[in-house]
Amino acid sequence: MFDSRIFTFLCLYKEMNYRKTAEQLNMTQPGVTQHIQHLEKQYGVKFFTYEGRRLCRTREAEIFKRHLDSIIAEEKAMRSEFAAPQQLILNVGATKTIGEFVLAGYAMEFLKDPGHSLNYIIDNTESLLKMLDDSELDFAVIEGVVDKSRYGYRLFKKEKFLGICRKDHPFAGKEVPIEALFKETLLLREKGSGTRNLLEQAIRDRGFSLRSFERTVSLSNFTIITELLKAQNCITFAYAPILQQHEGLAAFSVEGMHIEGEFNFVYCNKSIADEKISQFFG
Repeated sequence: MFDSRIFTFLCLYKEMNYRKTAEQLNMTQPGVTQHIQHLEKQYGVKFFTYEGRRLCRTREAEIFKRHLDSIIAEEKAMRSEFAAPQQLILNVGATKTIGEFVLAGYAMEFLKDPGHSLNYIIDNTESLLKMLDDSELDFAVIEGVVDKSRYGYRLFKKEKFLGICRKDHPFAGKEVPIEALFKETLLLREKGSGTRNLLEQAIRDRGFSLRSFERTVSLSNFTIITELLKAQNCITFAYAPILQQHEGLAAFSVEGMHIEGEFNFVYCNKSIADEKISQFFG
């Protein structure tokens, strides 16, 4: 369906290197240059420029990529309908808090219909956005910060973002000054996590950083985080629904740091996402 020059653009957009793009596509570097120049002439814009020796994407390249993602998503949906007209297959992504504590019930309800099948991916924000870029997801539900100029989005719900500790921790049920946090062991999600990004931003907005803590521990598995919270005098920050699943934990707040985070539907193609979201939630 696509002109081969479109695939050259997509590869160069990803690799940001003419030599690597040529190798990936089994082309010559001049051939890659000709494809990009043809597209730039066709649309009357520049897609790539150099700043010194570094290749950079232009604003027009970002716009072009966003529209291509939408078209690719439509084609994938069409192919899915051709391949399995009698079965509804959804490809849904969710960040870990949402995937484990918010959407799991909806997923089980969706799968009660024997004609429904589901690819349910729980991962961090960075990985899910890459999967959206690669047209591997119909939509994702993502907590925290997303580049809303690059992706389509729709608010799902808002949730309080809280400090969490075990019930006998000195912070439990209290409001504490931000300086008191720094003597604690902070359990963090891995880099690329929406939860971690939201916390880092909130602390940075108050003139501090993660380096202000005496000790931080990074973990990608939230089950391990909750077990450590129950067993040791650690703290973490997470969304309120997690407390509903763990009786041994309690919330605390930080003076001047009252955060309400967004859970957003994020997608490349609005019309497809609206249909798939409606099917998933019944």
